[in-house]
Amino acid sequence: MNRYVIKIEGRRPSSLLSLLIILKIPFIKKAETKDSLIIEIEENQFQRIKKLVPTYEVTILKRTGISYLLNLYKTKKVFLFSILFAFLVITVLTNITFSIRIVETDSAIKEMLLDDLKENGIIKYHFKVPYKKKEQIRQKILDKEKDSLEWLEIEEIGTMYQVKAIKRVNNPKEETLTPRSIVAKKKGRITRIEADYGEVTAKKNDVVEKGDTLISGLIKNKDEIKTKVAARGKVYAEVWYQVNLNLPTIYQEETKTGNQKNILEILFLDKNIFISELFKYQNSINKEKVIYQSNLIPFRISFTKKEEINIKQVTYQNKSSQKEIEQLAIKKLKQRLGNNIKILSINVLKKKTSADRIEVELFFKVEEDITSYSSLENIDITLENQKEWGTCYVK
Repeated sequence: MNRYVIKIEGRRPSSLLSLLIILKIPFIKKAETKDSLIIEIEENQFQRIKKLVPTYEVTILKRTGISYLLNLYKTKKVFLFSILFAFLVITVLTNITFSIRIVETDSAIKEMLLDDLKENGIIKYHFKVPYKKKEQIRQKILDKEKDSLEWLEIEEIGTMYQVKAIKRVNNPKEETLTPRSIVAKKKGRITRIEADYGEVTAKKNDVVEKGDTLISGLIKNKDEIKTKVAARGKVYAEVWYQVNLNLPTIYQEETKTGNQKNILEILFLDKNIFISELFKYQNSINKEKVIYQSNLIPFRISFTKKEEINIKQVTYQNKSSQKEIEQLAIKKLKQRLGNNIKILSINVLKKKTSADRIEVELFFKVEEDITSYSSLENIDITLENQKEWGTCYVK
């Protein structure tokens, strides 16, 4: 049953208490002053009391009871739903990992730990793991990387995991290599030789072919092979490449401005019901990562990274675009050879322009590592010396 807490104001309101007792109107006295009286009554007695005291001012201070709460829900359901929804969102967000910080300067260790954490379920923009499982993951990573790590700690700080590690210092072991020679991986003109061990058989500015010996593992004394070793070192050479480009005369160029937004979206029934950032870029590169999706209802929480880009039309026909053509050619060459090359020179061999296309042929001189290895395990020193002596005899 619903109940009201009411305030009766007027002259000597305390005299009404006797009247309420005589009329058998149940009440609970809450407070009393000279000019006011506060009592708690049943809801169905409110109108009766108002009629008994027409000269007094009667106001309701508080309502209680199940039916009142139901009526309140009906009138305030949007507000109550908003509170409930906000609580749900906060609960979900506080249980999501928004960042992982590795306190370690060694980039190789950082990469290794990030891979191990991902493999074990500690992933950015995913739900956090329970404390017990976190400790199991820590021990599992330590066991797996025992040759690299001395100690590991995974600490949960709000929505971030902070990982601290101590790298294991191992005593360096002597590298065991089988006998080999260093040979040319491809044709080129030698620019420098960094020989650590072995007999150098080439020199700077020599033009060598693929397979030519550069640092031999066969150690000679007066033309006689005495032993075979594992040659060590690096040989760099000037190598020549031709790159062909076939481009539109006008194209759209995308450049990142450096501005970016992280947007949290909550979708229900394929409609956005919550967006953390309403601002949208005119042009952007979007990378969405779903952090939660229900299999029972159409409900999804996703995190989208938006990077602003500028789009402009560029023509290759003007002189200022020559550098852009060269950059495209360099990019194409590095995709083929890797980034560990040094561009020595670029020359345009041919350039043909039509109404909508431009064909360019470029010649590159590149310095790169041409080191390759040829095993000497099957080489018999005695037979090799006999061949050498036989050659000398014929001469």
